[in-house]
Amino acid sequence: MSQPPGQYPGPAERGPELPPQPPTTYGDLLPPPPSYAHETAPQLPPGSRPQQRTGLLGWLTTLIAGAFALFKWAFLVVPYGKTLITLVISFGAYAIFFGPWFAAGLVVMILIHEFGHVIEINRQGMKATAPVFIPFFGAAIFQREHPQSALHQAQIGIAGPILGTVGATVAYVLYGTTHFTPLLLAAYLGFYINLFNLIPAGMLDGGWILAPVSKWFQVFGLGLLVLLSVLVGISPNILVFVPLGLSTAIAPFRHDRAPYDQAVPAPARGG
Repeated sequence: MSQPPGQYPGPAERGPELPPQPPTTYGDLLPPPPSYAHETAPQLPPGSRPQQRTGLLGWLTTLIAGAFALFKWAFLVVPYGKTLITLVISFGAYAIFFGPWFAAGLVVMILIHEFGHVIEINRQGMKATAPVFIPFFGAAIFQREHPQSALHQAQIGIAGPILGTVGATVAYVLYGTTHFTPLLLAAYLGFYINLFNLIPAGMLDGGWILAPVSKWFQVFGLGLLVLLSVLVGISPNILVFVPLGLSTAIAPFRHDRAPYDQAVPAPARGG
C-alpha cells in the first residue's frame, strides 16, 4: 500500500507529544464509513446460488447468439446482406477442403463474374437480386424482370464472363508485378470459371449467349457436360446441370416461333 508523503520529525524536533494523525492517502487505506463497518453481504441459502454457464455449452450458446446477431444485422442493414453471408459460408466450405487462399480467390472471382450480370441488368433498366453464393456450385442471381428478346438476354449472359475475365486478367497482371502466388491462383480460377460458363448448357451463360443463334446449341452443351464429367474427370457436380438444363433445351423446339426469339435479327439466327 502507499505510505503518507514526507517524513515525520524526530522526537527531539517535534516538541510536545501530539495525538496520532490520520493517514493522508485515500483508497483502501481509508476505512469504510462507520455505518457499514460491520455489515456483510447477505448469504444465499445453499443450492440457491445462480450457476454460471461454463464449458462447451456456454461457448456454443455465445457463438450462436453472436452469429444470429451478425446475420440479422447483415440482412437488415447491409444492402448486400445475403451476398455477404453466403459468401462467408462458401469461403468457409472451400477453405476447409482447399485452403484459405484457394477459397479467397474463388469467391472473389465468382463475385466479379456475377456482378457483370447485375451491371448489365441494371443498364437495361431491370432489377435483379444480389448474387447469392451456393457452396460447391458457384453463385446465382435471380432476375425480377426479364428482357423481351433473346438478344437482350444474351447480352446479360455475356456480361458475366466479360467482367470476370477482366478480373482474372487484373489478378494475373498483379502477379507479374508482385509475384504473389495467390494472385496467380486467383487468375487461374477466374479464367477457368469464365471459360466453363461459356458452355451452352442449361442456365450456364453460354446457353443464354448462343440461344439466339441456334436451338441445337443447348443439346450440344448438355452432351459436352456429360463428356467432361465422364471422360475428362471434371467434378461430377456439373452433372447436376444436365437434368436442370433439360427443360431449357426443350423449350426452343416448342416455342421457336415465339416473339421472344423472333425479335433477334434473322442473319443472327441459325437452325
